[in-house]
Amino acid sequence: MAGGRAQRKQRQAEERLQPYWGRTDPEKLCQLLKCYSPIGSSCQVVDEGNVSIPKCICPQTCPKQGEPVCSVLGKTYGSECLLHKEACRKRRRMGLSHKGPCLAPAAECTEAEYGQFPYRLMDWFLLLSRTGESYHSPSPPQACMSYTERRTLAERRFTVLDRNRDGKLSRRDLKKLRYKQMPLEHCAQRFFQSCDSNGNRKVTLQEWIDCLVLRTETWFRDFTSMKMGSKKLCPARDKNL
Repeated sequence: MAGGRAQRKQRQAEERLQPYWGRTDPEKLCQLLKCYSPIGSSCQVVDEGNVSIPKCICPQTCPKQGEPVCSVLGKTYGSECLLHKEACRKRRRMGLSHKGPCLAPAAECTEAEYGQFPYRLMDWFLLLSRTGESYHSPSPPQACMSYTERRTLAERRFTVLDRNRDGKLSRRDLKKLRYKQMPLEHCAQRFFQSCDSNGNRKVTLQEWIDCLVLRTETWFRDFTSMKMGSKKLCPARDKNL
């Protein structure tokens, strides 16, 4: 995205929230503000004219103490601030996958990594959708998305990958995923082979949904002891915005 276009989209995103400045919790507004510019920035609450407002900025310094986080690219950072600081330095979008360190990569795909793979892959698809496709409203983190939203995300990526529009993904189609750029890419081949439940070397849309959406839910519930989209985990989204 060209710099001028990104800045213009950023102004438009901020202008849509301006009527709510001073009237709505700025932290909540930050969850709704999509950051286009500066590339790699994150929304932070800043004070302007005695009013706390959401703004996309690049952190210049970060606190020495912080909670480790894992990026969607599979790298562990000492804090979310450090993740965004590096993203801004490299002018690259690197979303947050989850709090806590990433599972350590290995030459062979471990059972723990294999179980986590569909969740990480959906995070990767969410990142791609935010940078290359248009959404009518900012996307919530995957953990706070409804089943319908996650299914729609998976269906959109299926459509992108289905070259000949036959409703099935071949191994050639799946190569478009560019494994080497994906988190836990060493688990990719094993995972997609498991999606082909009838062994015909093709993955149908239903197999794709079962493989990604349903197994993502199972992994998240087992890993966090919570259901995806639960009110305890995710703040309610303001329907008026």
